Amino acid sequence: MNKSGILCLYKPKGLTSFDAIHKVKRKFGVKTGHSGTLDPEAEGILIVAINNATKALPYIGVSDKVYEATLTLGLKTDTGDIWGEVVEKQTLCDLDENHVKAVVLSMVGKMKQRVPSVSAKKINGKKLYEYHRQNQAVETLYTDIEIYAIEFLWFDGQNICFRAHVSNGTYIRTLCEDIAEKLETIGSMSSLLRSKVGNFTLKDAHLLEDIECLDEVLLPTKDNIALPVIKDTQFQTPILHGKRFDLPTDEDLVFVDCGEVFAVCERTEEGNFRVKRGLW
Repeated sequence: MNKSGILCLYKPKGLTSFDAIHKVKRKFGVKTGHSGTLDPEAEGILIVAINNATKALPYIGVSDKVYEATLTLGLKTDTGDIWGEVVEKQTLCDLDENHVKAVVLSMVGKMKQRVPSVSAKKINGKKLYEYHRQNQAVETLYTDIEIYAIEFLWFDGQNICFRAHVSNGTYIRTLCEDIAEKLETIGSMSSLLRSKVGNFTLKDAHLLEDIECLDEVLLPTKDNIALPVIKDTQFQTPILHGKRFDLPTDEDLVFVDCGEVFAVCERTEEGNFRVKRGLW
């Protein structure tokens, strides 16, 4: 039986996130889960939890992400990327590179972002992409996001490449469309690479075909919990027996590490703590 842990997987183009983790499951005979879906034609980091680590997925620090994207101007599709159906084309005017760069850099900050029609967001219990497939019109949804930083990489007259550090829930295809709109034209995302997820970078990522022994590439679950940590073996007994106990902290949600036994614990109304999720 393989041990539990976190796998930083490199998902190639042409593969859904579900297919990627299914391949891991089938190859190694393990239980799998993942955090942060990548579109089939996108590539890059996919965080996969193995065996008991699946219980830790809500607490792993993977909210911030970095993407490298290419935006193709003069083309609009029904999905916001070049793999959708083309709905409009425009002849491009000559664009000054300095102006393009200034527009890209202007996207930094907090904003309400339109949720694309191919999103998994739900309306009345049904995902937006399901409405899209059935050609059913629905209200436009918006979500609060933040672009922490954005870097202009290059412009060749029609294609713009940029790198963006974004909050969880940011849609890069919508960001591409918004940049095009600011340039007074239309555009669609034509490539996407996720190069960083939380503290995970491309140097941590493994191609599935290169992995021979899963245990050798797994990262410890407890090292990737994004919560304040209390290390003390004295709390092992109350954690194992589901009892309430006191902790020396002002935090309301903490990670208690007792060695082989570790858990996410939450403050009760009485002020002491109880186990919210055992992770060992």
